[in-house]
Amino acid sequence: MHLSRTKGRWTVAVTAAALLATGTSGAASARSDHGAVPPQHRKVLPLTQYVNPFIGTAVSATSGYAGNNNPGAKVPFGFTNFGPDMPRTNFNGSGGYLNPPDATTGRINFFSLTHLNGVGCPGQGAVGMMPAASPTPVASSTGVPTGVPFHTDTESASPGYYGVKLDNQVKVDLTATTRTGMARFTYPDAGSGYFSIDTRLNGNSNRKTEAGKITPDHVSLDVSKDGRVLSGQSVAPAFCTPYGTPWNSPVYFYAEVNRPLQQTAENAVNSPKDGAALLHYSLPAYDPTLTMRVGISAVSVENAKLNLHTENRASDFEQARKAADTAWNARLNTIQVDRAADARTLTGPERDKLVKFYTALYRVFGSPTVYSDVNGDFRSMGAERPYPTGVDTTGGIAPRKTANVADYSYTKPDGEKDRYTTHYSSFSMWDTYRSQAQLLALLAPKESGEMMQSLVVDAEQCGAFPHWVDASDDSTPMAGDDALPVLAGAYAFGVKDFDVTRAARLVKQSAFDPKSACNGNKSMTSSEQYLRDGYYPSPEWSSSNIERYNSDRAAAAFLADVPDSVRRDPSVAVTRADLDKLYDRAGWWRNIFDTANGRIATRAAPTTPGTPGVLMPGTFHESTEPNYFWSFGYAWTDLIAAIGGKDRAVDRLNRLFSIDSSLSTTPTAAQLNGGQEAETFYMGNEMSFNAPWAYNWAGAPASTQYIVQKLMDVTFSAGRDGLPGNDDMGALSSWYVFAALGMYPTVASAPGLSLSTPQFPAATVWLKNKALRITTDHDAAARPFISSLTVDGDAHASSWLPLRDVKNGGAMAFSLAAKPTSWAAAPSLTPPSGPNADYTRSTASGHGAGPRGR
Repeated sequence: MHLSRTKGRWTVAVTAAALLATGTSGAASARSDHGAVPPQHRKVLPLTQYVNPFIGTAVSATSGYAGNNNPGAKVPFGFTNFGPDMPRTNFNGSGGYLNPPDATTGRINFFSLTHLNGVGCPGQGAVGMMPAASPTPVASSTGVPTGVPFHTDTESASPGYYGVKLDNQVKVDLTATTRTGMARFTYPDAGSGYFSIDTRLNGNSNRKTEAGKITPDHVSLDVSKDGRVLSGQSVAPAFCTPYGTPWNSPVYFYAEVNRPLQQTAENAVNSPKDGAALLHYSLPAYDPTLTMRVGISAVSVENAKLNLHTENRASDFEQARKAADTAWNARLNTIQVDRAADARTLTGPERDKLVKFYTALYRVFGSPTVYSDVNGDFRSMGAERPYPTGVDTTGGIAPRKTANVADYSYTKPDGEKDRYTTHYSSFSMWDTYRSQAQLLALLAPKESGEMMQSLVVDAEQCGAFPHWVDASDDSTPMAGDDALPVLAGAYAFGVKDFDVTRAARLVKQSAFDPKSACNGNKSMTSSEQYLRDGYYPSPEWSSSNIERYNSDRAAAAFLADVPDSVRRDPSVAVTRADLDKLYDRAGWWRNIFDTANGRIATRAAPTTPGTPGVLMPGTFHESTEPNYFWSFGYAWTDLIAAIGGKDRAVDRLNRLFSIDSSLSTTPTAAQLNGGQEAETFYMGNEMSFNAPWAYNWAGAPASTQYIVQKLMDVTFSAGRDGLPGNDDMGALSSWYVFAALGMYPTVASAPGLSLSTPQFPAATVWLKNKALRITTDHDAAARPFISSLTVDGDAHASSWLPLRDVKNGGAMAFSLAAKPTSWAAAPSLTPPSGPNADYTRSTASGHGAGPRGR
C-alpha cells in the first residue's frame, strides 16, 4: 500500500531464553525427519549480525517509493519502536525515516517512541524529544520541529538498538522492551545536559504543511520538581490523514530519569508549558550522561508506569540492549541458514544475500504489534456515535472504554475453555494477507493465534472485522474486506487457537450481511449492488472487484474448513448452500473479464435489471491491469483458459517480466519494478506478489524458478534503498523470505505452497519444535533450475506442495541444473486451481473437489 493484576493476566514480555527453551530456534544440523528435536541438541546461530535496519529507509530509484522502514530500537512485535523522526516528502518517509541512499548528512526532527513498520501512510511518532548541548527546544512555541543535523557515518543500528551522534555534539543511544524505551544521552561536558520534550509532536509533524497543528489542550506533560519523573499524554495522529481513519488516539507515557535538574535562572528552562519543556539536567563531570527509561500505554499514565516497572525497572543500558538482541536472535533462529554459522567463511555476495534474508525476516517479526498493557488493559475499538466525518487535526481524542483481555474468554470447538493474554494492533491487512499472515502462522503460531483473537475482539467491539488497524481504530486506505483472507490464511496454515466460533459468525456476517460495519466502515462497500449484480460498476476500481472476489474465496475456505460443530452452531448456521454461494461469488471475476481482448475490465451499472452493463477499460488502484491480472491465484487455470491457453499465458507473463522463453536475459530493475503506471512488472506493491509463480500453472515452471531469482537479485539489495517499495508492515519482506526458501502461498487462503528454487544450499525452518530441512545439491546462484525434488525421500513431481506434507517438519531435497528442465511441466502436473479445489493435493486432480469440512 502506498496511499495508499486487577482484571487481567500479567503478560510480561517473553524472554529470549524462554523462546529458546520452548524450541523456537534450532540448529542447522538438526535431523530431517518428522520427530521433534530436543532444544538441548540445537545450536543457536549468531544471526542478528546479518540484520541491517537501514535497508528500506531510502527511496527506490525505480518505483519512486521508499521502504518507509524506521531503524529505531524495538523487540519482536513490540509496542515501542524508539527511533528518529525525519522530514518526509509526501508519503515517502511515513515510517519516520527518510534519507537518500548515498547521503552523508541528514536531519532529525525528534526522537519518538512509536513508529509503524514500512507503511505507505503517516501515523504514530508519539512523544517527541531531543537532547541538546545548549538551551535549544525540540520544537517552536507552536509545535513545529526545530530539527538537528547529523552525519550518517555516526549512525548505527542493529536489532534492538539505534545510535547516532548529532551535530549538536550529543550522542544518542536507544533500546527497547515490548512496552518501554530506554535512552542514553552522552553530552560533551557536565554543563550541557539539556533535554527537550514536546507532547504535541507526532508523525504528521514531519511534513511542513501538517506540523504545528496539535493544540496544547489535547496533550499533557507533568515534570516532577527534581525532573526525575516525566509523564503525560501525546497524540498519535489519525492513520493516513486524511484518507484513513478519522480518529486520533492517545499515547500515555511515564519516564524516569537518572539525574536531577540543575538549579538555573535561565528563562523558559525547567518550566513546562503547553505540553512541552526544555529541561537542564545536572550531570557529573566524570560521567556526562543522562539515562531515561520510559513506559508507554494506550490506556493511562498509571499503566505506562506499570509497564515500565514490570519490564525495565532497573537494568542498565547495555543489559537492556543485550536482552533485546537476544530476543531478536531467538526469533531469527526460527529459520537457520547453514552458511550463516560462520561469517568468516562468506564471500561478499554470500554475506549480502544473508543480510537481505535476515533483515527481511527481522521485518516480518516487526508487526503486528502488542497493544495491551502488562495487566491486560487496552483501549477498546468500540467508538461512540455519531462517528466523525473528518480528522480533528488539532488532536482531539474521542473517549473510549478500557477493555481487558480477561473479558474475552472463549470455548474451543472441542469444548475446552481458553483465553488470550495479549491484544495486538498494527494490522495492514490488504498488504499482509498475501504472505505475512501465512509466514507468521508457520514461524510464530502462538502469537499468530493471539493476533487472530485480537481481530475477533476488535470486531466484537466495533461491529465487524476491521480493515486496517492502527492503535484502536479501523482505517480504510485500501479496498477490500481483508481480515477475511488474513484469518483464512492463518487458519489454513495451522493457527487454530482463537475463538473460531465467533470468527465464523463474523466471517459469515461480513460476507452476507449488507449492514455489516466496523464503526461505520462497511465490510462490503456498495454491498446491495454487488450482491445483486455480481460486480461493482464503474467508476469503482476494477481492482476493488478483485479484492472482493479474494475475500469471498477466503470466506468460503475458512467456513468450509472449520469443524462441523462450528458451522452448526446456532450463532453461525452456515449451510452447504452458503458455501456454494461464496464459491460461486469467487468466480464472479468473469463479470469484469473482457473475452474479446483477454483483459480485466470494468462495467457500467446495468440499465436493464439482470443484464450486466457494458464493458469499459479497467481501472486499477496503485498499479495496472497486467499486474493485477495474476492477483487472485485460486482462478489461474480458468484465467489461463480464458486468454487462450498456456502458450498465451506464457507470452503474457513474459511481457510482464520482460523476458522470453529462452531464459537467457536479465531484465533491468526498471523493467521489474516499474512503478504504479508500468505495464511491466511492479515488484514494489502487493498486487503483483503472486505473478512469478503463475508460470507453474502455465506449464513453464522453469520460468518461475528463473524470474523469482532475478527479482531477488535485481530489485532487492543490501543498501538503504534495498527495498523496491513500501515494506507495508512486513508484507514485502515476507515475500522475500518465502521466495528465498523456494515457496510461496499463491492462494492466500489455501493450505499449500507454490514452489520455486531455494536460494540457499541448506536451511532449517523450525515449525514449533519440528525441523523442516531444505537442501539443494548446488548453489542456486550457479544452477537456478530444479531438476528433481524429494520430500522425505519420496519423489515430488509437482510445483504445488500441500502444507500437510511438511507442517510437521521433514526434508525437502532439491537437485538443481544450470539450464531449464522439464520438472513439473507436464500437463498432468498442473497445480490445483479453482475456488473450491482441493489444495491438499499436489496436482489438479483435486480440481472441483468441493467444500471440505471436518
